[in-house]
Amino acid sequence: MTAEGLSRHEPDPRWHSADGLPYGYHILPPDAETEPEELRLVERASGVTMRCDVALHIFVSTLAGRPALARMAQRVARRTDGWVFVEFHDPPTAELLRRLGDAGRCVQVGDAVYLDAAAMGAWIVHPDFHVIK
Repeated sequence: MTAEGLSRHEPDPRWHSADGLPYGYHILPPDAETEPEELRLVERASGVTMRCDVALHIFVSTLAGRPALARMAQRVARRTDGWVFVEFHDPPTAELLRRLGDAGRCVQVGDAVYLDAAAMGAWIVHPDFHVIK
């Protein structure tokens, strides 16, 4: 979080903040929020067993704070050889899936995807980029 320019949130030091928006994270078991079948799909694609789930979140739900969440998620994925779970406003198009897959690894699960750091980077710079909290 400090790499994204966040500092400790003074009212509650368990949180970090930027521009007054508090951000936090939890480290959970990999199946805490992920269905076992989805977890196995990602493990097959990555070739490794998932060890934990880093849940990044913003306490104040504003659109302005969500791109920082995406950048932090990409950074965590790059440093851990992990994956980012991405939900879309609308089902992803074949063109978008192809673009993300060309950039890195992309595993589609229903209307959502799991992206490695390279594919997440492609999503962040895509004209339709958005983050659903």
